[in-house]
Amino acid sequence: MIVCIPSKARPNTKAYKIFEEAGYEVFHFLEPQDYDRYQVKNKVSIEKDNQGITYVRNFMLDWCKANDVKTCWFSDDDIQGFGIFDKKTIKKDANILKEIEAVAEKLPFEIFGMNYTQYAWTEKKKYSVNSKWCEVCVLMKVDKISWRYRENTKEDRDFQMQTIQNGHGVLRFNKHWFSCPSIGTNEGGLHDWYAEGNDAEAAKKMALQWSPWIKAVQKKDRLDVKADIKGFAKSCGREVR
Repeated sequence: MIVCIPSKARPNTKAYKIFEEAGYEVFHFLEPQDYDRYQVKNKVSIEKDNQGITYVRNFMLDWCKANDVKTCWFSDDDIQGFGIFDKKTIKKDANILKEIEAVAEKLPFEIFGMNYTQYAWTEKKKYSVNSKWCEVCVLMKVDKISWRYRENTKEDRDFQMQTIQNGHGVLRFNKHWFSCPSIGTNEGGLHDWYAEGNDAEAAKKMALQWSPWIKAVQKKDRLDVKADIKGFAKSCGREVR
């Protein structure tokens, strides 16, 4: 199993080490302007600079298919750790991902994910099917996916909606968690994109695209989206749990 990590302007990223310590082969997808700055194994040039996250995610999908990679992890480059919640928050290593892989192999869903560490304790169910977001670090059945990431939207969440619409959908392990910095706070990556207010425009576009199932809502410090994922999945005739 491999891990695909898109990275921009973070040549000192250490996320890949977490995966390598668990036996995963990691591929970094880099802009030409960053390529020589990264001293990591398995570098892949994405051929163009400054094309945004949608471009690189679609590049990764195409690269996987061209290299006969049927299933793999797509992870952000600022993952800090993994664990589970079992009466208390327990830090683990990336070997917990193999538990997810074992379940995914038996089920038809195209995307599998985990919870944020700060929310795992709130969940009563071990799994959610087509009812919770899967993002940051997700297992992708690339060979089952024909849809694309779309520009100027919350690309991971829009992609998940497309997955429910066009495939079997997504399953989230609610008690398995990852930790990462808060959105838009870590230098490099999408930091400038958030700082320029593009996230608000993406939220508006997503609300228009998926109305009435998604609405734009104002949070304390930013515009975000509120989604009835479950209702949308039911409208598509998909399994919901």
